[in-house]
Amino acid sequence: MMGGNWGKVLKVDLTNRTVEEEAIPEEHYRDFLGGSGLAAKWFFDHRGWEAEPLSPENPLMIMNGPLSGTNYPGVSRLEVCARSPLTGIWGEASMGGHFSPQLKRTGYDGIVVLGASEKPVYLYVTDEGAEIRDASHLWGKDTYETEELLKQEVGDKRAQVVCIGPAGENLVKFANVINDRGSTAGRCGMGAVMGYKRLKAVVARGDRKFPVADEAGFKAARDKMSEALKFSMVAEGLHAFGSNVHMEYGMAIGDVPTKNWREAYWAEGPEKLGGTTVAETILTRTHSCFGCPIACKRIVEIKEGPYRMEEGPGSEYEAAAALGTLQRMDSMEANHKANELCNRYGMDVISCGSVIAYATEAFEAGLIKESDTGGLRLGWNQPDTVLELIKRIAFREGIGDEMAEGVRSMSRKYGGEEFAIHVKGLECPMHDPRALWGMALTYATSIRGACHCADANLYVELGLLNHNELGVKRSWPYRAKGKAAQTVASQKKGVIANSAVICEYAWNAAGGSLAEMAEALRTLTGFPYTVEELARVGDRIWYIKRAIGNLCGATREDDRLPRRILEPHLEGVTSSLHLAVFPQFMSMVPMGKLRVERVKETTASLMKKYLFPNMDKILTSLNKLPVFSARGKRLERKDPEEIRRKTVAFEEMLEEYYRLRDIDEKGRPSRRRLEELGLKDVADALHG
Repeated sequence: MMGGNWGKVLKVDLTNRTVEEEAIPEEHYRDFLGGSGLAAKWFFDHRGWEAEPLSPENPLMIMNGPLSGTNYPGVSRLEVCARSPLTGIWGEASMGGHFSPQLKRTGYDGIVVLGASEKPVYLYVTDEGAEIRDASHLWGKDTYETEELLKQEVGDKRAQVVCIGPAGENLVKFANVINDRGSTAGRCGMGAVMGYKRLKAVVARGDRKFPVADEAGFKAARDKMSEALKFSMVAEGLHAFGSNVHMEYGMAIGDVPTKNWREAYWAEGPEKLGGTTVAETILTRTHSCFGCPIACKRIVEIKEGPYRMEEGPGSEYEAAAALGTLQRMDSMEANHKANELCNRYGMDVISCGSVIAYATEAFEAGLIKESDTGGLRLGWNQPDTVLELIKRIAFREGIGDEMAEGVRSMSRKYGGEEFAIHVKGLECPMHDPRALWGMALTYATSIRGACHCADANLYVELGLLNHNELGVKRSWPYRAKGKAAQTVASQKKGVIANSAVICEYAWNAAGGSLAEMAEALRTLTGFPYTVEELARVGDRIWYIKRAIGNLCGATREDDRLPRRILEPHLEGVTSSLHLAVFPQFMSMVPMGKLRVERVKETTASLMKKYLFPNMDKILTSLNKLPVFSARGKRLERKDPEEIRRKTVAFEEMLEEYYRLRDIDEKGRPSRRRLEELGLKDVADALHG
């Protein structure tokens, strides 16, 4: 018997107000795992690309993976998938929190929502069945209020809620879906899909226990993962400072976008907005998703002042950058208030911050005028303006109505496409390809548009991960050679993470081993996964998603990046810290063998007392040191200024990537490659 899954999903038709079960063939689980992989298979089989994003026919899929709901570390996540109203192509978003295990215990592997209701509704799912209930009294409520009211209404504090806020109701193209206040399915506008369907929320509560193929074997795999996390420097850093642990180092290497990607280095940014500062000032406690030993989430409180905020979720790295450094805004309190508003209204912080930064630069360039903004003057480091624009976007008031369509739409109307930073219509995450060249390929070739979660390149580029078990060497910083092969390998792992489903922080903090993942899935499901077979599953899922993108209209011409994030910064230069120190340092830190005691106090002290105040002296000294490879070979040191002002060799990397992926001149996977992976039906649909 197959373990880890129930073999069925709940199918809901809101137009006809019907609820039924749909069986999923066992081979689909074996070949596509679950999560976004299984969602892509269902979407393809039902010709989902023929539906417009905001239409009753567009299926909204809330999908668990086989690992969901188990006690394996980091498996609190689920995937929300549909055709994206922001990009027009395949959309998916990953969410942590506590909803996933409750959904798993209802006896379903996911929910597929079709149709659209005439009035607001919510879906209540238990292990006894599901029902569509009226939500008129919840329409207009923010996500915090909605979650609290629904838990009261169903009379069970253990029930979990995913919901939308006013942004989703108003069809903001980058509206998100929220659970547990601060856990979001943030990207691609899945909240707008729910809003169009008039689906305010889904509530889940279950007690069923799903089967495990080999309980003793799965327990051993779980214990191995848990032990690795106990001795992981990455896990320690995430626990101490949250995902915003990256701010200090990221700024030093030029990886933190500042002033709409114009400025290379802003020393005050990390000092005002970084994870160490948050930990020393407004942090009240940490918080974890279901069953996660890392507890990377921040709970903060701002007790007084214009940005007063009750205790609640704090900014993660993407929010600290998109609603902070990207605006060159140095108020930590205003940044957290902006993050809270986005959570309450239900909006993706990356897209929201990006469209505000675009509008600010367009205003300064004279493309957007005061007559367009209703008299509001836009500018850098204007916290109150940022907060006002967030509100206007959520409620589509004034210029907020246009900003709610995203940067691609805004730039087509007002101009300034060179500083509208997106790929395929999805605004870029807060990692700069000029610092980490692999991210250029990551953004350009990601299925859903600019995305840092669909592959493991970020972790590899930072020296935290390798692909040795796939026979792929890690490519060095600022070099094109090897980046394509590295990206292909990274994408295999990324789609497995989003289909299994597991948090990339947890998996990669423990080493990101495919062998250990194969062991966990083999003992859980009973399918005979090996490293080779799991890599093949990763390829199969990636190629079916790529084909879906093609069927939605994406071509090779869409695999492009704005020149701004490939060419040297317009203002300032970065340090050479990345080339001089980090790859060598991380090569000496084997995951699972180094226990970092008191990392919070030590790291904060080092950064505050020594790193930033003495950055110029440190870099001058580092630039005089020899550089060695991981095997001890002395390397030629290039002029740091030459490295820092270098244009990313994007075209060279992309052509090699196309060759490895067997992508034709139209951007389609070849028929041969698809058929090798058992995707003949996909090849027929794509190539006729």
